[in-house]
Amino acid sequence: MTYRKRLLLYVAMLVVLLVGMMLLSFKTARDVIMSSSEQHLYHASLRHQDRLDAERDELLHYTDIIAADEPLQHAVSALLTSGSGAETLASYYQRQFASLSVDHHAIVSRDGRVLLGSESPGLAAEVRERQRAGASGHLYYRADQGVMMVAMQPLVHDDREIATVAVARLLGEQWLARRERSSAEYLLFFGQHGRVLWSSNPQLQNLFLREDQRELHGPDHYFRLHEVRLENSGPDLPRLWFATSEARLMALLERYEVWVYLFALLGGGAVLMTGWLLLRNFSRPYEQLMSTTQQLIDGKLPVMTRSASSHEMGRLVNRFADVLDALREEQVEVRRVHRKLQETAITDSLTGLYNRRYLQEVTPGLFAQAERDQRYLTAILLDLDYFKDINDRHGHLGGDAVLVHFARLLKHNSRVNDQLFRIGGEEFLILNVTDNPEDSVQLANKLRELTDRSPANYQGVVIPNTVSAGISCCFGTTGGDTLSQLLRAADKALYEAKAGGRNQVVLHSSCRSAAASARRRRTLELVKSDAQR
Repeated sequence: MTYRKRLLLYVAMLVVLLVGMMLLSFKTARDVIMSSSEQHLYHASLRHQDRLDAERDELLHYTDIIAADEPLQHAVSALLTSGSGAETLASYYQRQFASLSVDHHAIVSRDGRVLLGSESPGLAAEVRERQRAGASGHLYYRADQGVMMVAMQPLVHDDREIATVAVARLLGEQWLARRERSSAEYLLFFGQHGRVLWSSNPQLQNLFLREDQRELHGPDHYFRLHEVRLENSGPDLPRLWFATSEARLMALLERYEVWVYLFALLGGGAVLMTGWLLLRNFSRPYEQLMSTTQQLIDGKLPVMTRSASSHEMGRLVNRFADVLDALREEQVEVRRVHRKLQETAITDSLTGLYNRRYLQEVTPGLFAQAERDQRYLTAILLDLDYFKDINDRHGHLGGDAVLVHFARLLKHNSRVNDQLFRIGGEEFLILNVTDNPEDSVQLANKLRELTDRSPANYQGVVIPNTVSAGISCCFGTTGGDTLSQLLRAADKALYEAKAGGRNQVVLHSSCRSAAASARRRRTLELVKSDAQR
């Protein structure tokens, strides 16, 4: 092969390498951004799912309270027996249960008579239908202004089921607006048959819904969807979706793609110019250039010695050295951007703590460490008390200031081997592998006291706040523990702390047994040490 043909071939390969590197950097950045967006959509929809399940459990709890009320049982029994006393029943129900946070209520006898709640015929009809099917619990049905969440419980008197108690809450536009602020970036809505029925942002009511492809789009909007499931719902019920806008993300990727193609074009042009200059001369500089090109083909970016001569080949050598420097700088920049994207994907942008994605990555190592060292893995789940009231009183920026302040307390007062996470709106998690779970208890109480003593400050306004904590533990040799089990145990303890008045630390039973086991192990170690001495 002639010198000219060989040089042309090398130049072509260099252009392909340069363009490939640029396109690879774009593809990598795009994959990382899209993956982060999908993870954000998934976890945000999970938070809405948890809040919906909590509301359902709240309504079920209300029906337990109502059905267990003995005076109400007697009043309903008397009404069914004598046919009178409806006003007495309504008056007693209003006095006793008016404070319950429900939109509709009904009491329906076993023979289908509406004893209370005749102003809600739709609810009574659904209760009668469920009675015929012999079902209880909860259900959803479509109403004129939204989807109705219903909880039912049989009313028993003298060991005989005499009626069914039902309470309902309307999941309409007001409910959606309370669960998700009005924004062009996020949307919580009910949709059916390609239409948005009710949404947290009424201005986005006319977008086209494609449920099979999980897309919501219009002339100027494009949303990705994730379903928030309604348990025990029929096939004709509208589906609840959480959506995030990707219009800004797609615009950013398009601009980045333009720059990638531009730099690839400029780099390819520079390489072609260099090849043309090389064709004008041949000598030792040519061999040097051939060797350098071969290293580039091998995927390396060598450092090229500049020529001190002023003739054409010398200037060509120096120009090629400049191209290598430019490629090296671009490679450094691509690596820097890639590291930045990786860091962004595992940290919470507001507090700087790790997020749920990194939690999934780091916990296998923590479980393995606990099992290897025969130690305990403790989870401290912290939740700021009355955080919704702080948001309502001081706005979301004030709430963000409280979150940042609390995150700073965690960073400054945690231990070196503590793993700190923000896993929800106002929920934080500390994971630690320790010899004694009581150390984690002391840390949780310390953080609780510091939070109580050091209020946040937002624009000169002092915002007091407290925190509740639940602690769970597992021993390294148990083997069956998983992250979800550990978090469920901590969440159960946190629920007890909230129910017990907040601003307190509650240990799960796993922690109490773990602490006792740690003390026994420590005592045995001391006895063995004394025996050896």
